[in-house]
Amino acid sequence: MENKKLRVCIIGAGFITGTQHIPAINKLKDRLELAGVADCREDALIHLAKTYGIKNIYTDPMEMLDKEKPDLVHVCTANNTHKHFTIEALRRGANVLCEKPLALTLRDAQEMLAEAKKAGKLLMTCQNSRIGAVQEMKKIVDSQELGEIYYTEIENIRRRGVPTWGRFHSAEDNGGGPFCDLGVHYLDSALYVLGNPAFTSVSANTWRKVADRYDANQETLPAMTGNQPFLPRNDYDRKEFTVEDYAAGLVRFQNGMQMQMKFAWAINLPKADAYRFAGTKNGMVYRKGENLENPISLYGQQGDNLVDAQLEVEIAKPGAMEDFGHKGIIENMADAIQKGTPRLITEEEMLNVAAIIEAFYLSAAENREVRADELEQFA
Repeated sequence: MENKKLRVCIIGAGFITGTQHIPAINKLKDRLELAGVADCREDALIHLAKTYGIKNIYTDPMEMLDKEKPDLVHVCTANNTHKHFTIEALRRGANVLCEKPLALTLRDAQEMLAEAKKAGKLLMTCQNSRIGAVQEMKKIVDSQELGEIYYTEIENIRRRGVPTWGRFHSAEDNGGGPFCDLGVHYLDSALYVLGNPAFTSVSANTWRKVADRYDANQETLPAMTGNQPFLPRNDYDRKEFTVEDYAAGLVRFQNGMQMQMKFAWAINLPKADAYRFAGTKNGMVYRKGENLENPISLYGQQGDNLVDAQLEVEIAKPGAMEDFGHKGIIENMADAIQKGTPRLITEEEMLNVAAIIEAFYLSAAENREVRADELEQFA
């Protein structure tokens, strides 16, 4: 299959498809052919077809899969439908690249990966934040520059930034709010940098205090997309907002390390966007959201002197639509299918993220610490 173009179908015609997946596929047109896009919203499909010249659009994803017989399916739908569409595509003989999060429970993630193994196909989640600065941080940690890392912080705080173009606000469709949307990226990247350590427990809280009371979407769609190469859904009534607008938690790991997490779509606090790693030799901070020329810094001590150093690394500036990292992930998936190249996101990493997501929301719902060994497994 190495010299043959891969036929790609996409399920879902929303923001991430229009701004990331289709442009990335078009940039890889020597290797990938967009065979079709499916969505229940015909108007969204027509908008995409006109924008990108797509010939084959379907309101029935199963009809598309049966007719187009793709080699690779991108699942770009609401979180609670990921499992259904992934398994349907795998059973029809396609490899699957599923948008994050792969699943909201450990059992669902295990079942999806088991289905891929049974079908003899590849499944990977689209953790596009792995591309860029995260790779540089991984190199630094692997070099032992930080020594033993014992504490980590990850955060993305929007003062007002609720996404309004999809079903992000609905617990029934999305499962959760900013932790499912933003936090999953940071969690996956931090775990990757740290070597995917096993966790022992999660203690978390979620709140809905601002987004269902005020206009809380000021920082999102207009600033991010410009000409909008997709058709947003109609805005929703604030009474329909059923997910958290702020999520915070603490993860404990078997090696004694702790990770503090904070993610907000709407909160009366200043914006923040960073990764922080505290080690016995040095600390490392990646100021992701500050648009700095050199956003990664090290903090240490030489003799009696405290030393700060900004690292000179080439990293795409945050906010650039073409720099979300999807092209790199999609290219890696194509390499895995055609050349047997290892996937950037391993099965063990996908399962670890899914388990922490499940423990996080269970902890918040029951107001208690949740142990890793409490989670239900897929037999």
